[in-house]
Amino acid sequence: MTRLLKSMWVAVCVGVVTWSPVAQSELQLQDVATALTVPWDLVWGPDNYIWCMEKTGRITRIHADEGTVEEVHQIPGVYQSFDNSGAHAMMLHPDFPAQPYLYVNYTYSEFRGRLDKLTYSLSEGAVVASETLLDELPGNSSHNGSRLQEGPDGYMYFCTGDMYMAMIAQDVDNLGGKVLRMDWDGNPAPDNPFGNRVYSYGHRNPQGLTFSDSGQLYLSEHGPANDDEVNRIVAGGNYGWPHIEGFCDTPEEVSACDSLTQIPPIAAWTPTEAPCGMSYFNHPSIPEWENTLLLCFLKQQHLKVLHLDDAGETVELEEKMWEQEMGRLRDVLVAPNGRVFLATSNREINGWDFLAQDLDDRIVEVVNPDHDYDVLAPRPIREVFLEQVAAQTHVVNVVFPQPAHTDVSVLLDRELDEVSFRVFDTHGRQVMGADNMTLSVPGLLNVSVTHLASGVYVLRVATADGHTQALPLVVRRR
Repeated sequence: MTRLLKSMWVAVCVGVVTWSPVAQSELQLQDVATALTVPWDLVWGPDNYIWCMEKTGRITRIHADEGTVEEVHQIPGVYQSFDNSGAHAMMLHPDFPAQPYLYVNYTYSEFRGRLDKLTYSLSEGAVVASETLLDELPGNSSHNGSRLQEGPDGYMYFCTGDMYMAMIAQDVDNLGGKVLRMDWDGNPAPDNPFGNRVYSYGHRNPQGLTFSDSGQLYLSEHGPANDDEVNRIVAGGNYGWPHIEGFCDTPEEVSACDSLTQIPPIAAWTPTEAPCGMSYFNHPSIPEWENTLLLCFLKQQHLKVLHLDDAGETVELEEKMWEQEMGRLRDVLVAPNGRVFLATSNREINGWDFLAQDLDDRIVEVVNPDHDYDVLAPRPIREVFLEQVAAQTHVVNVVFPQPAHTDVSVLLDRELDEVSFRVFDTHGRQVMGADNMTLSVPGLLNVSVTHLASGVYVLRVATADGHTQALPLVVRRR
């Protein structure tokens, strides 16, 4: 199903309708994947698949063109309340799959949450181990947040909710109502402002976190019945909750602002509209959206496009897109080639009885048919891994893994794109081989050994110029 919409610009503060000087794109909506259950977090993987975590804790890889859904893992013990607790945030290690880790946040009881580090196995094509980095996180039936992001400084950023315990947001020794900054083992970044994991505080229920191209960090969070917010996050910043809601615009808040030195939001909405996932957009695929924040809304069921000033410090204009066309929108993902994907959130308690449709929940792509998108072809994860290994080492003539179970790789000269090889057993008999084999990754030979029995072999590799190298190979059947 495809729908068209021409976009309109609206001034944020005064509600005056204006028009963009850039030609408006006739955008289309196209279903990518259907029959999901509250897809909460979308991540673009190095394999050019969409990695999706649903509220239930199911993690999948989704082919963005074919819509195929491959289950990677089901997080055990995810607690889902009558409201919004469950699995809330996911990200891949920035060097995935060479560093084969996924990071997930979820509630495991009514009042407790965790941040886990999952290990993905290339040979199994699934998660095979789990390590808890943060246990005993405060939790509740809602107000758990959260999102995970890699920062341009190489650290992990993790936003948490106040768990219905508003005052913990002001306690810099409590992990609730915060943006946390950590290394990839969950330890505090060494230059954090309070000497612990806390990077900023005074947040209510943040559900969107994104970095701009210039490295600025933005966060969206739910207000109580007023003042949903988008904030620009700085180290050590206090964002006011629960003493200040939105801007300092009441007598009580003015007094609190004088004592708290609260950082005001760059946008706020009353009555509340329930902002959720957010991504920075700056790609010519939709020219009029360059230098914007794309922000999903649950209660008001639309996408906002927030146009930033050149410094990225204020919101100058906003667009409201597809209001009540798809239902509740939970997350938005921008792929490196400018493709935009939205996740609906209709099969949850807040929308189940009256919003869910036959195809819900869905991942929907926003397409500009007039743009020629660069092709990012989905790739096997193992191919990505081998390419990473070849790029990260200058060692040659190394066979790995040893012992081999399903396949084996050989690091060669990076200039090589074709070789011949032979495998011999201990009796000198050739058991397999190939001539003039084109390497999928230059300098890296990959060979399946699934049909070889356990034992010791010799792998001989020959190049076109006649150079030959004989290397030991150990195969062990499981």
